[in-house]
Parts: sequence; structure tokens; C-alpha cells
Amino acid sequence: MKIRALLSIGIMIIGTYAMTQLFLGYDKKEVTKVLGTTESQFSVMTFSEPSLSGSSPKIWNISDESEIESLLEFLQDYHVRKLKPEKINKVDDINQFIINLTDSNGDNFSIIVNEDLIIQNSSLYYEVVDGPLDVDWIVHFLISNKI
Repeated sequence: MKIRALLSIGIMIIGTYAMTQLFLGYDKKEVTKVLGTTESQFSVMTFSEPSLSGSSPKIWNISDESEIESLLEFLQDYHVRKLKPEKINKVDDINQFIINLTDSNGDNFSIIVNEDLIIQNSSLYYEVVDGPLDVDWIVHFLISNKI
């Protein structure tokens, strides 16, 4: 009888832990599901190059829907996992290539190329779990869209 009680308690603890993990969203998701949380389509893509030797970073915008769709098609093969708060680096001195996607409601998603990191609305941080991202594709994409 004691074994059944212990087994039941163990199953309840494991079930509670699994439900908590699902609720908190720390499981693996497709990038497109994370990006698909906006109510409208992305309308602007902003590129930021890292600054060199103290100069200001180069920033340019693209509003071509086919280029935005091309990036989204590339990202659909990747999966992300929400970072736990203790793993998030709160220092915002990231000096790398950044791609921002903005929809008509002002919702913003940032993709930091070198760190395999996606930031949703400056508050939710996701890491690419099946990366690294194909940097060759991204570099070609950046160069082809550079103004």
C-alpha cells in the first residue's frame, strides 16, 4: 500500500513539473510560431551592422514583402526555446548584426545573428536550439538587401 502511495505521489510530482514547463513555454517551438504571435504581417525589416571603432552603426530599412517572406521562409526550419530569466544577459551592448522585423501594430522581433538569439518585443528572449543559423545565407541576404 505504501508503494502505491509513493508511486502516486511521484507521478503527481512529475505531472506537475511537466505541466509547469509547458505553461512557462520553455519547450522547443518553431520560429514561425513565435513570430506568428502578432496579429498583423510584418511590414518593415530593419538591418543594423555593428559599429566599427566607435562610429555609429549602419542601419537601413526594407519594406519589400518578398524579402520579408524570404527571411521568414529561411527561419521556418529552425526551432527556438524561451530562455530562463537567469540565462538572459541584461546588458544591451550587443555589437553584432541585428535584423528587426516590425508589424503594423509596432510589434518588434529582433534576430541577433551571431548569438543565435531572437528577442520578442524586448522582453522575451529565445535561443535557437537546432542552430547555429546558416550564417552564409544570412550574409548573402544582408548583402543583397543593403542599400
